[in-house]
Amino acid sequence: MGGVSVDSGGKGGRKSVDSNVNMVPMIDLLISVIAFLLMTAVWVQTGALQASQPHGAPQPDTPPPPDQQDQLKIQITEAGLHIGITQVDTRDIARTPGFTQPGFPPGNLDELRNLLRERHAANQQQREVWIQPDSTVHYVDIIQVMDVVYEVWGTGRGPQQAIREMVTIRFL
Repeated sequence: MGGVSVDSGGKGGRKSVDSNVNMVPMIDLLISVIAFLLMTAVWVQTGALQASQPHGAPQPDTPPPPDQQDQLKIQITEAGLHIGITQVDTRDIARTPGFTQPGFPPGNLDELRNLLRERHAANQQQREVWIQPDSTVHYVDIIQVMDVVYEVWGTGRGPQQAIREMVTIRFL
């Protein structure tokens, strides 16, 4: 077996103290740690979400134009959805009573889809949607809302134009 012998002398009438350090467990531990680090490095990259700004969007370090309008905000709560630009024009979509599964029922998503189509038709230049989920909502709720936003803004696009070029979703 692999080991290291440490000779401490034994001269001058003293007893020789030789100790063997077994290197096999240390090598096993080192290989296990390296394997763990390699696997976690791969998982970190596969769990990343690809996000890009649409073409023509301002760079992060440029100030917004002075005539920029308010952005559409969608607040996701356990009770339902709140959609609007200001507090005055906010419309609520209450979650269907008795629906206890994660995610929104199809009726709520249809109502959200129709409301977003109205907002998008009223302002075709609006390319940013802010989503503000509560900490108590399920991940599937957020994904369903994002899918509806991409669906509404993706209608009428050209064949070469990606949906992510039509709208930017940001989180509060």
